[in-house]
Amino acid sequence: MRVKQAPVNHGRKNLAAAMLSIVLVCLSWTVSAAETRYQVDLSERNMQQVTIEARFTEVTGDTLDFHLPVWRSGLYLVLDFVGTVSGLEVSDENGEPLAFEQTAKSSWRVSRPDAGSGDVVVRYRVYADSLTDRTRHVNADHAFLNPAAVFVYADQFRDLPVDLTLDLPEGWQAASGMEQPDPGRFVAPHYDRLVDSPIEAGTFDLVSFEAAGMNIDFLIDGIWDGDEERLIEDMSALVTATAEVFADANRGLPTDYYLFMLHSGDGLGGGTEYYNSTVVHTDPRAFWDDDRWQGFLGLMAHEFFHTWNVKRFRPASIDRYDYQNINYTELLWVAEGLTSYYDQLLPVRAGLIPVGEYREQLAGAISSVVDAPGYSQDTLARASLEAWTKGYHRGADRAADKRNRTISFYSQGGLLGLVLDMEIRRTSNGDRSLDTVMTSLYDDFPLGSGGFTYADFRERLAAAGDDALAEQLDGWVYDTQPLPLADALQSVGWVLDREDTSENPVQVSLDVSLRGNPPVVFSPRLDGAAWQAGINAGDELIALNGVRIGSNLDALLRRYSPGDEVEFSLFRDGQLKTVPVTLNRVRADHELEVDEDASEEARGVRADWLGGMEEEEESDE
Repeated sequence: MRVKQAPVNHGRKNLAAAMLSIVLVCLSWTVSAAETRYQVDLSERNMQQVTIEARFTEVTGDTLDFHLPVWRSGLYLVLDFVGTVSGLEVSDENGEPLAFEQTAKSSWRVSRPDAGSGDVVVRYRVYADSLTDRTRHVNADHAFLNPAAVFVYADQFRDLPVDLTLDLPEGWQAASGMEQPDPGRFVAPHYDRLVDSPIEAGTFDLVSFEAAGMNIDFLIDGIWDGDEERLIEDMSALVTATAEVFADANRGLPTDYYLFMLHSGDGLGGGTEYYNSTVVHTDPRAFWDDDRWQGFLGLMAHEFFHTWNVKRFRPASIDRYDYQNINYTELLWVAEGLTSYYDQLLPVRAGLIPVGEYREQLAGAISSVVDAPGYSQDTLARASLEAWTKGYHRGADRAADKRNRTISFYSQGGLLGLVLDMEIRRTSNGDRSLDTVMTSLYDDFPLGSGGFTYADFRERLAAAGDDALAEQLDGWVYDTQPLPLADALQSVGWVLDREDTSENPVQVSLDVSLRGNPPVVFSPRLDGAAWQAGINAGDELIALNGVRIGSNLDALLRRYSPGDEVEFSLFRDGQLKTVPVTLNRVRADHELEVDEDASEEARGVRADWLGGMEEEEESDE
């Protein structure tokens, strides 16, 4: 447990006054302090059930409204956790039942016959079998509780202290970003901190180390290679590289303790950031496969960078979360997009990913963004605002057309970060960078102070770069002005071009995303060959010019040239159809090469940008 002590005045009168104040505060706290106390019963974990008691102490008034959130932070999607709640009961401190009614899908109102001070106790069960969305999962081996998904709160208690106790089974331990005064007991200053502090309990592995002035715990639940040395070395380098982005900040480090919480299991992936912790999922193969390990490091970089960007400063419209409604903002390209820029860059600065690999990653990211149909239609501001209704929405009615009409504020926001970084470095002669802007946001908009607006970001961008760059930002965020990626990369001596596809065995494209065998159309590309021919999502392609497709579509397409008209036989809604299609030329991906004739100035900017890391010399062997 980490305890902070205030300095003591040793003057006799001041000491007596201080002691008296402490006694009075303690007495008042013991007698009348209101708080929320949670008790978590894991005795039915084998059935994936957890029973929770929420006790709101010293309640006054004739009613009490309490709620369960409808979403969790880090996922822009309404999940309605109430769907797995059952057996709700409400009583007073003596166990006498209290009348209550449901006032909305995740809200209730308790009636208190005596409006005087007393406790309100809420008991309920939660069915916990939802690990992949990182919300709640309990079984015989472990318990993972994301507080937003399982713990109710009362309006007037949201800003009051929280005390939570898990009834730990024998041999289990528990971990969270919250203070843990006793095994299985956690305390938080308020409900918002509880919600920002997921809890893991079980027989997990825990690797502890220090990096960049922080005490780090790395928790692993599941299969891993047990290589503590590599884990500590790589994560320490990543933590240090991230902290260096904000090295000039006046506020210092955001926390002195950080918890990485990892679930390792087949098919798992993704991560979510929290106040001083993160929950990350990975397939165990990441520990034995270098390419997967690099992807894992990028994910860890993304979530850890959020400790600053989102968890210590965030847009004004989401500075204080509304747990009952969608939280709209046009600035997810800052919160997620600029974080995505750094999640590729920081492993390079940390010396964990070769510069050549980073160039390949950038080239792939550029192709995924600028070659997407939505690049010329959607804006970063609109994509951010519509994250809840389009970007993250799971509706099958919009899945196929999503990539045609929308953009990713992650990927495109990341490339915007690249452009801004290069432009700031150019206009300031290398004195400033995007790091400068992020540091200004960290210093100027601490969490809970109201958050930053687009105008605030724009002002700090102009200060780091110039007014012309701030004006260009408007077109990149609120319009569909193309990003000057080639110019930005040329400034560091890299040349952006298209790959030579002249020797590719397949020279044509159906312009469609396929799944399965035989292939089923997932999404025809806007204005592509399949789109123009009227091939729809869900069509099952069975033959090309009378030849069965099976898993051999690419092999069959080798026979044709751009402009050729072919016939596809397909099943649609159980009926056989034949559709003529005019094939398009295959689209070449981007590539990013080193300009061997780049100036010393460009080489110097590149070295500074990449933290001194250099390209590996190619071997002639």
